[in-house]
Amino acid sequence: MNPKQQMLANALTYAGTVPFVLAGSKFLQVFFPFIDTTHIVMTYSAIIVSFLCGIHWACYLFFAQCCPRNLLLTSNIVALLAWLSVLAHNPLWSIFLQILCFLYLLLLDFKLIEADILPVWFYRLRRNATMIVVTSLIITVGYV
Repeated sequence: MNPKQQMLANALTYAGTVPFVLAGSKFLQVFFPFIDTTHIVMTYSAIIVSFLCGIHWACYLFFAQCCPRNLLLTSNIVALLAWLSVLAHNPLWSIFLQILCFLYLLLLDFKLIEADILPVWFYRLRRNATMIVVTSLIITVGYV
């Protein structure tokens, strides 16, 4: 990727963390008190986890011979866990499971860096975004 594309990837990734920050700060609740922000952030979180799993799936498709794990399996299992978490009736458990999904995916990203599959700049971006997301989800749990 050239520097311009990396800047765009950074901008889009950080923009993707905004709904987490807004939900964690209860900003949305101030202007839309009738909206269940916990449900919204849980659903959005599952979508983002699935998106990240798609990145891992693609890594395996293109670099299967040097992948540290079978990412076809692990990415599908994590995506299914994230979606099942939306169906849970307990928001605390749902968000906790989603936090675990985000952290596990970051660990997989680190292993992909070690295998020289993902570029270091991408791992830094993912690490920063994951910390924003996990922190926001922890704050959201405090409101449940």
